[in-house]
Amino acid sequence: MQHIARGGDPFESGSSRPLDFGHWAAHKLEHMTDYTLRHGEAVAKGIALDMTYALLMGLISQDVWKRTITLLEQLGLDLHIPVKSERETGKLLDGIREFREHLGGELTITLITDIGKKHDVHEIDTEVMKEAIRTLNSRSKLNVA
Repeated sequence: MQHIARGGDPFESGSSRPLDFGHWAAHKLEHMTDYTLRHGEAVAKGIALDMTYALLMGLISQDVWKRTITLLEQLGLDLHIPVKSERETGKLLDGIREFREHLGGELTITLITDIGKKHDVHEIDTEVMKEAIRTLNSRSKLNVA
């Protein structure tokens, strides 16, 4: 709310776009599912994925990750990332390049280091992101059963 009200950038035209949290994956997931995945559902998946990536990169604690993922699940959100093959995973990760182009050339993805503390990154380790997908999906399978 502070960002919108006092940020001086109401259209988020700068490189730091905290309202894009979870959106690089969300936009790609919407497209990959022919828009059967609603925007809010896709953003929840994107947030969960970026939180898992942040955990694996050592940016957030296990406690912060678990609190966030548990809250999203308690809200009834399905956090499973709908990729069934390496090819589909690669297609999803193409969303990072597309997001860079959307931003005008420099990649800036907002992650967090704690609740309410943003942290911008300009590179994504795709191997760690693949592991984040696997980690999140294995948790989702456990919560479905």
